[in-house]
Amino acid sequence: MKNVCFVYKYETIPTSQIRGLQVAAALGADTLTLAELSRERAGRYRVVVYVKEVPTPDTMARIRDGGVRQVWDPLDRFDWRTMRRHARYVDAFLAANRTHAIELERRYGLSATLIPHQHCNADELTIPRDRTPPTLGFIGGRDHWPLSRRLVRRLPYEVFSTIHTPAPVVDAYLGVDIGFAYREDRHKLSYNAATKLVNFMSFGIPAVLNPETGYLEVSRHDEACLYAQSKREFVRLLERLAADPVLRRRLGEAGIEAARPYHIRAVAEQYRAFLESLP
Repeated sequence: MKNVCFVYKYETIPTSQIRGLQVAAALGADTLTLAELSRERAGRYRVVVYVKEVPTPDTMARIRDGGVRQVWDPLDRFDWRTMRRHARYVDAFLAANRTHAIELERRYGLSATLIPHQHCNADELTIPRDRTPPTLGFIGGRDHWPLSRRLVRRLPYEVFSTIHTPAPVVDAYLGVDIGFAYREDRHKLSYNAATKLVNFMSFGIPAVLNPETGYLEVSRHDEACLYAQSKREFVRLLERLAADPVLRRRLGEAGIEAARPYHIRAVAEQYRAFLESLP
């Protein structure tokens, strides 16, 4: 799709890699950084897709005046008032889950198409089965690590986190047996993508998580993961999962199957269909 360009801020941002560089490569689309974007460069394309960040409203206005369609994939941007200043120049939104899509449409009066985020496991690797004792794994950002760490530090199991032990993302997943993360951010609970869960599932890693809306669209409780409604329940579910290899195996195998629709191949085709449908 050489008439489409994905625009992102920095290559080092995980969301830029997942939703920008990887999808663009799968589609054969071009990419630009925000610093490289101009009306003239945007004018070479039929559609420009902004990954999380957008240029100034003035730049977006000039790009619109050049006849270029502008799509915003805001990912985990939930600063609604700030987004409103840019939304007037957007032709369509992409959403991380159904609730996110409804909220974007309600706030800005524009179409919001749900396209799920792909997992990082392009080669469909899986963890070794029945490693004992299991290693608990937190793979995520610093904001939610302190609370998650406090909840698991009394458990008698090794805990791996990418906060303390940076590692290539695929290697990090392959080294853990149970995933965990506890979050209390109300925006993430309602509007975030299910990327963390589909990553765990794709490797066959059972996980204990909050029942976030995005996760609930991917797996029910006790299907490929376990959902905790409180901190106490979170710890108890982790204890049970760590002590029960049969339960871990069942959830892990179910997760591998449930993750197949979230491979980059499948997600890129949904993205392609959406872009081709734009007038």
